[in-house]
Amino acid sequence: MGEFKDTPSKVVIRKTWCKPLLRFINENLNYKLIYLGLPGPQALDLLEWIEYIDQVVAFQCRYYPKPSSIEQDNACVLDLEEKLRTLEREGKLSTYSLYDGWIEEVLLRGRDTNGDSFSQNDVVTVYNLDFCNEITKPLKIQDDDGNIHQFYKSEAIRRLLEIQRDVSSKVRSKKFIMFLTVHSHFWAEEAKNFIDRTESQPIMDYIETVNGLKRSSKCIRLLKAYVFDTVKTYFCNYDFTPEFLPVIYYKGAGRKMKHMLLLFTIIGAENKQVSGAPCFQKTKDYLKYKFITIENGTFCHWENGINGEIDSSLNSIKAFCDTDCFKNVWSK
Repeated sequence: MGEFKDTPSKVVIRKTWCKPLLRFINENLNYKLIYLGLPGPQALDLLEWIEYIDQVVAFQCRYYPKPSSIEQDNACVLDLEEKLRTLEREGKLSTYSLYDGWIEEVLLRGRDTNGDSFSQNDVVTVYNLDFCNEITKPLKIQDDDGNIHQFYKSEAIRRLLEIQRDVSSKVRSKKFIMFLTVHSHFWAEEAKNFIDRTESQPIMDYIETVNGLKRSSKCIRLLKAYVFDTVKTYFCNYDFTPEFLPVIYYKGAGRKMKHMLLLFTIIGAENKQVSGAPCFQKTKDYLKYKFITIENGTFCHWENGINGEIDSSLNSIKAFCDTDCFKNVWSK
């Protein structure tokens, strides 16, 4: 079975960055939230945020990082199911659904390891996509006919936004937040493809600026640009104005630098326009902000950078309320 560990940095992020945002959104929208994501067998994020959550759509793979198989031990799926059932029984959740398998596999195949079809019947308010591994490296899955398919996490995000656009709700507006946690490693082949194909002048200028940095410092900046460019396009194409809050760079489970993770926080709000939703955030402005990191249990700016980077807000509520998306779309 895969190993799932909590870390001191994750505790700080869960309590000090994410929870205040969810409380603020809960108060702003005046209803409890619908959660979709990867809570893990221990459901630590859910347990911390439960006072603001009403419904849960959860995904749980069996054996990290292996492709799903019905022959694998499903103990971690059963552990999560028991926690969700307990929360429902205690009246802390009105309902939940749990899918057995990798989220990208379930979404793109339309069913989980047990053959249960995926469905989403209401507007999601908080996405918790705690991938922890590389967003750019595909998961290779064999279908029923023996053919191998590649499932990308970025495509799972695209599919979630497509579903969010098409789902209807009489009581919930299409305003939401997305927490996206990925490994800081940028798969080399996809990094080269991104650099070769980008036509964005701000990104090309940024690539030139970071080229002289050490490998790890360069990698996370290229990944930051990649996620911004890719996810922003998905949001706008599916009628959502996005706004990216400062990126948190922190240590996951493990002793070495290879276990460093990035947390992206993305605000979304429906904003239909003839040619897709606008993005008020300028690429060059977003890329120049410093990463946030954690030292001695406190947020601070990561200073291992380049000339010209500027401080970002260390307070998630202030960072959220200062965005053009909040001022122009969310608060209306």
